[in-house]
Amino acid sequence: MSKLRETLETGAFAVVVELKPPKGTAVADMLAPVNALKGRVAAFALPDNEHARMRLASVAAARLVQEAGGEPLVNLTCRDRNRLALESDLLGAAVLGLENLLLLSGDYVTLGDHPQAKPVYDADSVQLLQIVQGLMAGQDSAGQPLNGNPAFFPGAVAIPEADPLAPQLLKCAKKIEAGAQFLVTPPIFDLEKLRQFREHLPLNPVKLLAGLKVLGAEETALAAAGQWRKVYSLPPDLVSELAGKEPEEVLALGAAAAGRLLKQIKEEKLADGVYLKAKGRTDLLTKILETAGW
Repeated sequence: MSKLRETLETGAFAVVVELKPPKGTAVADMLAPVNALKGRVAAFALPDNEHARMRLASVAAARLVQEAGGEPLVNLTCRDRNRLALESDLLGAAVLGLENLLLLSGDYVTLGDHPQAKPVYDADSVQLLQIVQGLMAGQDSAGQPLNGNPAFFPGAVAIPEADPLAPQLLKCAKKIEAGAQFLVTPPIFDLEKLRQFREHLPLNPVKLLAGLKVLGAEETALAAAGQWRKVYSLPPDLVSELAGKEPEEVLALGAAAAGRLLKQIKEEKLADGVYLKAKGRTDLLTKILETAGW
């Protein structure tokens, strides 16, 4: 059983840290948080060409994390592969001992650094969860038997601030029915919306990881200019606090704010854990944990 699965299933609070796979082959910076934090967090997440920007493959990055003594959480998107490639990569992850999965549809390619690339989306996130369940049961998506079954701990994404919320709750129910064992939210800054979303979740043992993010100067400037276009909102008081400050000061204040949110989420039991995004920087991640008293 994976450490992440054990942590969540025993009711302990899980901290997952997102790393930044490099745009190249130099992996020392990506692995630095693993070496510093592997005894303090449950898992390290490896994005799969996040925001449609090409980087080191998530499965390869996860294997490096595993070799460094960390617990990997492989992210896998539907955007870049048909179901043949998705299933092949899933089996590859399984034989490498990579059990934890976060399955996503993936941002559209026009938002990334290869806008001329052709998106695939042969499956959506619900269908990919179904494919994973089929593989664990011993057959591929074409109904053909496998020679050896993989074991996975699959999760999916949920959006508490979706408007309207009803379609999102329906999608979450479909993901849970398709086998999602945990849900990860985008970054949360409004805890009241997280509370409301949690109340609407099905009475199912699915676990919830609340996303937390360290804002940067560019993001703060967009929000201050009224140009924020994300699936999550930013509190005006936080934007006012960060706007106009030097980039490193923005990051330090943003990390402290994330730490306070982590502490409140844990104390109020608003989620079963958190998923931290802090530019892959050890210093910011450490500041978050220290602020939270972790």
